[in-house]
Amino acid sequence: QLAVMGHAVRAHYKKDDLLFEKGAPVQAIYLIRSGKVKLTAVDNDGREQIAGIFSAGETIWEGVFMDGSEYPYSAVCVTPVDCCRIDRRNFEQAVTDPQIALRVIGLLSRKLHDANERNLLLSTSDPRRRLAGFLLYRSRLSASDTVTLRLEDIAGSVSLRPETVSRKLRELEKDGLIARIGQSGIRILRRETLRDAFDGN
Repeated sequence: QLAVMGHAVRAHYKKDDLLFEKGAPVQAIYLIRSGKVKLTAVDNDGREQIAGIFSAGETIWEGVFMDGSEYPYSAVCVTPVDCCRIDRRNFEQAVTDPQIALRVIGLLSRKLHDANERNLLLSTSDPRRRLAGFLLYRSRLSASDTVTLRLEDIAGSVSLRPETVSRKLRELEKDGLIARIGQSGIRILRRETLRDAFDGN
């Protein structure tokens, strides 16, 4: 890990800044120290589709192990962001160390698990169940009962219209499963009941 971080360059970004654009060649990985970054693209109907939202302690390394790969999404700062950028070539050299390679394999396994969980969410046709699952998913990633995301970012993450998300959040709040905090905070109050809602019970 020290061998990797020895090549890291600290960078600061403002809200709405781009770390990289869709279609650009993959040249680095990004370790988020603070703030939030979303991977986003626009579909054929002009709606935003969010492939992931990354917070402190998470790493963006889309396509870093694929020759000639390009970013399939743009990385947009949802908040001011402090991160470390590591050049792709330096990273590839570092993972020749067996200990670092094992850690990378573990992180990739977790990423695959998260991708499978996200695909399961998106395959759920009922909006209430999909939203309940997403709140549980984000809560697990952040290790907190509070999910802090804008309505539009939640909608883009679960492929629902913002008005649908707003309506379903009101339903979950009315049922006592969640509480709204300010403009973008959602606190899970009854985790097991919310999980039952996702499981369709």
